[in-house]
Amino acid sequence: MLKFSKPEIANYDEYREKAEAAYRLLRSGTGKGSEFLGWLDPDAEQNRIEDGLIETAAEFSANSDITVVIGIGGSYLGAKAVIELLVPDCTRVVFAGTSLSGSALERLIKRLDGKEFSLVVVSKSGTTTEPALAFRVLERELIRRYGEKAAAGRVAVVTNPEGGAMRQIAEAGSYRIFTIPDNIGGRYSVLSSAGLLPVAIAGIDVLALRGGSSGFAGSDNISQALDYAAARQALYAAGKKFEALSLFEPNFQYFGEWFKQLFGESEGKDGKGILPVSLNLTADLHSMGQYMQDGERTMFETFLWADSGAALTVPESAHNFDGFNHLAGRRFDGINRIALDATKAAHTEGGVPALEINAGIPDAAGVGELLQFFMLTCGVSGYISGVNPFDQPGVEAYKRNMKKLM
Repeated sequence: MLKFSKPEIANYDEYREKAEAAYRLLRSGTGKGSEFLGWLDPDAEQNRIEDGLIETAAEFSANSDITVVIGIGGSYLGAKAVIELLVPDCTRVVFAGTSLSGSALERLIKRLDGKEFSLVVVSKSGTTTEPALAFRVLERELIRRYGEKAAAGRVAVVTNPEGGAMRQIAEAGSYRIFTIPDNIGGRYSVLSSAGLLPVAIAGIDVLALRGGSSGFAGSDNISQALDYAAARQALYAAGKKFEALSLFEPNFQYFGEWFKQLFGESEGKDGKGILPVSLNLTADLHSMGQYMQDGERTMFETFLWADSGAALTVPESAHNFDGFNHLAGRRFDGINRIALDATKAAHTEGGVPALEINAGIPDAAGVGELLQFFMLTCGVSGYISGVNPFDQPGVEAYKRNMKKLM
């Protein structure tokens, strides 16, 4: 079960009341962007696992060495985060369409040489440049390899319920179609088919994942999400403009990337917003640690702890030249937790307020719970600051400029 903790924060009680009001606004569906609140109730009929999704995932897993998932932003980051968390060494699912690098696509095609492969395309519109161009290349490769008829059975598309270029492409190619509900935006779509299909192909129990998100409302997690939102906004009001999500397990790296998109795209507008960054510790303590300790005091830090459950212990050395025999027999996870506590104390003493979220030992249900926790926090935090946490006008501006230049 999740546990959130914080230090004493000036004006916290005022912002906790604002968080309650923001949550009521969210639940009532009367706030900004309320047409995109479909993620809020995981058990709603529109959020059921689509017919054929689990069967398609099993088929792709059985007939393909690699499934290439094409998408960008919210169309891939959630799935990538969940897969990295629960199947850290997964080779069955790879991602494309996340850049405009020709060399990256060439390397991927070489990697597919001699391998059976399938494609999953996640795109509401079908007109976003990076995934659209990647799909052109990989669809051509698939057809070259298998022929049009056989290739059609190796493509699944996740897109709008109705209309759009991606749906037209899918219908023209006789590809399998799954949908992202109209009332769920990309960065909140990880528990829809956009995330569930790639996750299921990776071998993750999507029923358990969805069960964790559904069980979220049945605990005190909502109260803790409001605590987190209130703490963030109280610190922002006190001049803390940056939030560093500090992660102590390497397989959380892409969770940090998902976190950055979720909060950055939701809150960064109208000249407002906490800038989200992520740190991979302890590695970044030997680089960014210097800035966190002695840099400008405009940030706060959220430590996300998860015990890996690993039983590995430190062996004893006959010569003990490094002086670490006193750690012999101790679990690495225990030492990692000491590193978190030491870092937290040092940064706090250095003037960086520290929040902490303890996720326990995350399994599929726990990851579902964690995703719902962060999405709820983000919606509430955005409403506290007075922005629409469900649109992204700045992203659309870059797309318009790019299309003009091309």
